[in-house]
Amino acid sequence: MSMNEHEHLQLLLLARESIRMRLLDARELRPTRQEFPDDKFWQDQGVFVTLTEHGELRGCIGTIMPVSPLVQAIASNALSAAFGDPRFEPVEEAEFGDLCIEISLLSVPAELAFSTLAELESKLAATHPGVILHRGIYQATFLPQVWEQLPDVHGFLEALCHKAGLHKASLSQPGLSVFTYEVEAFSEDCP
Repeated sequence: MSMNEHEHLQLLLLARESIRMRLLDARELRPTRQEFPDDKFWQDQGVFVTLTEHGELRGCIGTIMPVSPLVQAIASNALSAAFGDPRFEPVEEAEFGDLCIEISLLSVPAELAFSTLAELESKLAATHPGVILHRGIYQATFLPQVWEQLPDVHGFLEALCHKAGLHKASLSQPGLSVFTYEVEAFSEDCP
């Protein structure tokens, strides 16, 4: 991780152009080494692309684990956030100018050891990381930015359980795995 301001701008422009190309002519943007010559752009990276419109969430899709090169992950996740987030209708051309794009580059998640719910809550409250809850086939994540809307650790975990399709009692039962990660987040200048 750790990109400079110019690189942040390049990646934001890549996400915006990916969405624009799909809207205008249904083509998919394919980043090239010529456009992004630095090797850091081609390292596998977990990344989320978040779209807002007038301050409201409009789409958010990403990959937690580093499974594809950064520029490819951004281009494809931008399309998924705009056109494939099941919580929203696909973005339309008339909305394009009102979209604000945020990119979150994720560190590799690490399992968090804890014995009790109180210990888990204490560890999370101290650092406000990105959090993944995992139990069986159920999994969900909140980016660290979600702490801004849900600053209470208990409420944060209950909302994450709900997102994962788990009952809040799962937080106190054996078999729950918790992973944490950090992000480098940057966004367009939006009103």
